[in-house]
Amino acid sequence: MRKWRTVLISCVVVAACITSYEIFDARAALFCAALGPRTKEIFGFFTRFGISTPYLVAAFAGFIYFRFIRTNKTFANVAAFLFVAVAVSGLANDLIKFLVGRSRPGLLISRGIYSFKPFSIHYYWVSFPSGHSNTIASLCYGLYLVTGRFKYPLLLLALAVMTSRVIVDAHFPSDVLFGAWLGVVITGLLAEDFEKRGLQIRISGNQEPAQRRQKLLGLR
Repeated sequence: MRKWRTVLISCVVVAACITSYEIFDARAALFCAALGPRTKEIFGFFTRFGISTPYLVAAFAGFIYFRFIRTNKTFANVAAFLFVAVAVSGLANDLIKFLVGRSRPGLLISRGIYSFKPFSIHYYWVSFPSGHSNTIASLCYGLYLVTGRFKYPLLLLALAVMTSRVIVDAHFPSDVLFGAWLGVVITGLLAEDFEKRGLQIRISGNQEPAQRRQKLLGLR
C-alpha cells in the first residue's frame, strides 16, 4: 500500500479548506442567509439525514439481532462495521471541533464575527468540521463498500446533506468538505482493518475487490 496518497489527498483537501476560508466561506454564508424560507425549509428536510443517532441505534440493533437472534456472521460484521465507522468518524470530528473552535455562520450573519475560539464547546464555536457531513459521508461510503452498489444514489444523498448544512446557515463550505473527507478516510481505513482481521463486511453478490476501494482512497 502507498498510504502517502491518502496523505497527499488530505493535504489537498486542507488546502482547499484554507482557500475556501479566505475567499468563499463568508460570501457563501451571506448569500445563503438571504435565501427565502421555502428554500431553507426544503434543505432543512435533507439536513436531518445527517443526524448520527438513528444510524448508530439501527446498526447496534442490527448487530444484536444478527449476532445473537438470527445468526448471520456477515450481516453482524456489516452492522458492527457501520456502527464503528459512524461512531469513530464522529468522535474524531468532535475532537477537531473542540480543538479548532471555529465560529458558525450565525455569528457572522448576526454579529459580523468570523474567527476562532479553540477549546470551546459552545454550539456557535464548533463549526469546523461539519458533523452532519461527516456522518452522512461515513454512512454512505460504508454502505457502498458493503454492497458495492448504489454509488450514485448514495453520492447524491451525501451531497444533498452537505449542501443543506450551508443552505440552513449551520456551516461554511470548508466545514462540510473537511467533515465529509474525514468520514470517508476513517471509514475506508476501518474497512481495511476489518478485512485484515478476517471479518467479512461485503454482503453476498458484492464482488468489489479491496483494491478498488484502496484506489479510491489513494491507498494503493
